[in-house]
Amino acid sequence: MVKRVNDVVGSVLALALVGVGLTGCATKGFVKQQVADAKAYTDTKAGEVNGRVDQVGTKVDEVGTRADQANALAERLSAGQYTEVATHQVQFKFDDYKLGSDATSVLDQVGGELAAHPRYALEVRGYADARGTDRYNYKLGRERAEEVVRYMMVHHNVPMTRIATISFGEESPVADNSSRDGRSQNRRVQVRVLELSASMTKPTAVIQNP
Repeated sequence: MVKRVNDVVGSVLALALVGVGLTGCATKGFVKQQVADAKAYTDTKAGEVNGRVDQVGTKVDEVGTRADQANALAERLSAGQYTEVATHQVQFKFDDYKLGSDATSVLDQVGGELAAHPRYALEVRGYADARGTDRYNYKLGRERAEEVVRYMMVHHNVPMTRIATISFGEESPVADNSSRDGRSQNRRVQVRVLELSASMTKPTAVIQNP
């Protein structure tokens, strides 16, 4: 953007000088006016650029703060500072991470539980069946978990500071991957509803709605 502003200034000056060379009748006042207009344009655009940079910086700070809070939640869950209240499971089609109507019905129930209990948080675990590479299945498990998180944030206003996610890929199957039915059961996301411990030092930083 700054380069474009400088290019505009250069173009204006060049046109003014060309006008002098070609016609021989351009006055110094004309050139000064062109330069003044170009400088005013430059100052305006530079101000816009600085304003946008400040806005981007603010957004980055906000994202960083939320990421720190989400990491703090994950650390507390790893430390066992919670009580498991319930576990829900949603299923997915083969090689897909889109939510079906059955899945959204389960998540709507979870959303009601979180709305009624401000101390509740979620741990969302993504899984896949054993077909495909380990790397691909880990990615697919993550995409399924993230799709659940997006639904909870958009449809139930659950902030990311109340959700921790992890992908297990094809690890920890609940059924035999050698059968069609078993693979179907393994294509899932496990949503654990957890009540955070009252002894946490900064509970509001994690569970407070924005």
